[in-house]
Amino acid sequence: MKYSIRHVKRPKRLLTYPRPAHFFFNFHPHEGHMNDSQAIHKFGQHLSDIQVAFILMFDKVKVTQQKIASLVNCSRNAVRTVLTNYTFETFKGCKPCHNYQRITTEDEDKTIKNMLKHNSFLPLRDITNLLPVKISQTTLRRRRTEFRLGSYVAAKKPSLRPENVEARLRWALEHINWSVEDWKRVIWSDESSIWVGVNPRRQWVIRPPGERLNRKYVKKTFKSAQVKVMVWACFTGDRLGPLIICDEGGIGANEYEDILYDGLFSLIDDLLVIPDDTEEVQVANENAFVFMQDNTQCHKANDVLQFLQENNILVMEWPAQSPDLNPLENLWSDFKEWFYQ
Repeated sequence: MKYSIRHVKRPKRLLTYPRPAHFFFNFHPHEGHMNDSQAIHKFGQHLSDIQVAFILMFDKVKVTQQKIASLVNCSRNAVRTVLTNYTFETFKGCKPCHNYQRITTEDEDKTIKNMLKHNSFLPLRDITNLLPVKISQTTLRRRRTEFRLGSYVAAKKPSLRPENVEARLRWALEHINWSVEDWKRVIWSDESSIWVGVNPRRQWVIRPPGERLNRKYVKKTFKSAQVKVMVWACFTGDRLGPLIICDEGGIGANEYEDILYDGLFSLIDDLLVIPDDTEEVQVANENAFVFMQDNTQCHKANDVLQFLQENNILVMEWPAQSPDLNPLENLWSDFKEWFYQ
């Protein structure tokens, strides 16, 4: 829901600030609104002198930049640019901007907006070919900005079938009343692969035009030095677990049991360590911890599940296709960014 400036409650400090004589705005603080045609910015167009003056005045009375952007209906970057280039005391007007004749009508703009919304994954050059009106990519890019539609890298999420959605919802409802202490009992685990000897991230380089293949600016790769390593890690609400480098050749049920013995049980031993100033002994039982693992084949092997049951480790039922529910996934991205630095 969008709010115009009439719906915004004015800061009280604006009511007592004297209005400069050289700013003749149609703005009445006690009424809490200003003239829409003059003070409200239309997104995608240059700021007028009146709008720049309002930004400077609001900043003078200590209104935050975010609030100013909301009141004038412009971006925070535009507010920062105005405050960088002008001052309240010396501002007399902006340099005139060249006004280009608009080549699209209002109805054509609606068609362009609908085409952009219904073809989110198409590049602009393809959308221009689909439009009934012939416009350039530059014009289409301007209209996209006016409609407040940006161009971003698409987020990746697992593809879910209806049964996957139902299982995820059921899992969420089963844990909806868990407290913070309940979640602290969960031991989260996951595996991830890391390329050693190569940085998979895109490498930017500053070079002259036409020097793309110059050896000075080429990122060198060594096929023999590229090694893929599988690592396993776990953590809980109060403690980080070990990071285990797995053996080459993949992880089977037997290898996974060794990982659990070296990784999971070592973390549990640390959690159950007896403080020096107490004589109490903590014993792990089926309610002490909840172990989270995904549905990889080696995790669901009968030998592995029996191994966990014999050691009184309660395994959380995990919905399929739900890596995004595991908080360890966020740590992997941070770990890899640190690793490749």
